[in-house]
Amino acid sequence: MVWTLKYDDTVNTIASFGINNIKRVRKNLLTDKVMLHMQGNSLSSLSTFAANAPIKIFNDGNKWFEGIVTQTPLYCSSNSEAYVYEVSGVWWYLENLIYQQAWKEPIDPTEDPPTLYNVYKSKVILGLDISGSLVTIGQQISDVINYAISCGISLAIGSIDIPVNIPLDECKDLSCADIIRRLLRWVPDTVCYVNYSFDVPTISFMRRSQLPSATLNILSHVQEFSIQPRYDLQVPAVVLKFETTNSVNGKMWKESVQQRFPATCTGSELKALVLTINLEGSKTNYVVQNITTSPIDTSSIAWWQAHVPGIINIPVSNISVGNVSRSSELPNELIGGTIANWMNKTAEVDIIRCKISYADINEAVIDREVAVRILATNATTGIYKSLLSLITVESIPSNLAEQIYNSVNPLQYDGTVVTISEEVSQDFFGKTLNIIGGQPAWETMYAMVQEVIEHLDSGKIFIKFGPAKHLGAADLAELTRSGRLLFESKNHSERITAEVSGNETVEQGIYARVDNTSFGLGKYKMIKFADPNNLGRTIQIDTTDIAVSEATIKFREENVCESGVLKKRYSLASEPYFLQ
Repeated sequence: MVWTLKYDDTVNTIASFGINNIKRVRKNLLTDKVMLHMQGNSLSSLSTFAANAPIKIFNDGNKWFEGIVTQTPLYCSSNSEAYVYEVSGVWWYLENLIYQQAWKEPIDPTEDPPTLYNVYKSKVILGLDISGSLVTIGQQISDVINYAISCGISLAIGSIDIPVNIPLDECKDLSCADIIRRLLRWVPDTVCYVNYSFDVPTISFMRRSQLPSATLNILSHVQEFSIQPRYDLQVPAVVLKFETTNSVNGKMWKESVQQRFPATCTGSELKALVLTINLEGSKTNYVVQNITTSPIDTSSIAWWQAHVPGIINIPVSNISVGNVSRSSELPNELIGGTIANWMNKTAEVDIIRCKISYADINEAVIDREVAVRILATNATTGIYKSLLSLITVESIPSNLAEQIYNSVNPLQYDGTVVTISEEVSQDFFGKTLNIIGGQPAWETMYAMVQEVIEHLDSGKIFIKFGPAKHLGAADLAELTRSGRLLFESKNHSERITAEVSGNETVEQGIYARVDNTSFGLGKYKMIKFADPNNLGRTIQIDTTDIAVSEATIKFREENVCESGVLKKRYSLASEPYFLQ
């Protein structure tokens, strides 16, 4: 095999660069690294490879590794100096890039409705996209990788088939790598693998059942090994207890739902994995208004008495109403409460006029022109309610208990294998491992490879396999961290709509009851005088006794003859008129 290295657009053999040993270290969900060992000439000699410089390593023309120089340490002893360059793979970029998500914000908050645009924030909600749709772990990881690619990282997406939904998880200021590890705590049987042989490094995430397998014969080229079945990690049951806190207009209550797998389990079994998961509950706020109305009945004397103070004590039989006119045609009058636009009701100031006649306590008949100003409406008496704000309850991920059970219940094997051969040729990373030449169970153990260290100079390969300890799969206490690290989302609707919960505006009523009555100048129609000591003696002046169409009766001076003497007197009389 011919090993070559590309640096500064120059491709040379490994030996020509003075490299005497290469070690590649690959770990699941950690940064792949290559250490280049070079013998130094003097303490003052300059580094061969500059920090942050890109390096590619080829095996017979096929790209074996690609990364940037992240460390250039110099080691010295009494008789020699040596440089060890550390070249980090693409996961290094994910460790050093804060993941940001798009959130909606208004261009002009005063616009109704506002025009929204995307703003990227390091506060993120996992399990939800910008449109408000739930996304799976695989889709969320793809979004993280695509964000890294949009930031200029040379990376491509391979296989990411993890169709598992999780509870919405709100977090902030985490790197892309931390986000991915946080997501995979729900499915710790997942391995991340970067294929460097393509022009662009390609990253894949595969679960144990999806990984290809490799086989080693412990009777051939195996220097040492250790294997331990991890019965202690098997769990008999997974019980997820989802809790929500709901509220309506400030009144709060809790609801809980359990998800079990297997379905017959109780959660009280020894070693059962029991997680309590808080989900965002529904939050509903209403605006409520009580309305009291009364029909507008202008034909009713009682209605007029209720609106014209001067006739409230007049007997109904002594009142007559005519010439009624209105400025509105709405049927009811607002008595109590206020009317707001959200009620979808009409309200108008109504001026109702009429000519009213009535007899007072002195039996004098009075004609008046009356105007009543009220608020007319088509609303009726009742309680009006309108939704002010609504946050829907977060949905429970389907089959999550089953997915977790399938991740942690199958028996796993933990251990290491060291092989030695003339060349580092077989690739074990991104695979499950079976071993022949030993116990029959090892031949189908499908142990997940978590770490591979390859020494090119000696042909030695160190393989570490088993559950992913950094994903919390080392023991039961670690597995429960998936629930303890989860923070329920309080802002998922804000990300989509740009509306901040708790800042809702309550629209006040804009129409209230109107009370105003005006009288025209009153005109007496009939006046009657009576002797209180003798009610049979009365004087009555009644305009209806005037037979002609027009006549004014008033005190007039007239000539009279008394005992042959011409005198004058005043009489209550009209002008003389001809008989018709």
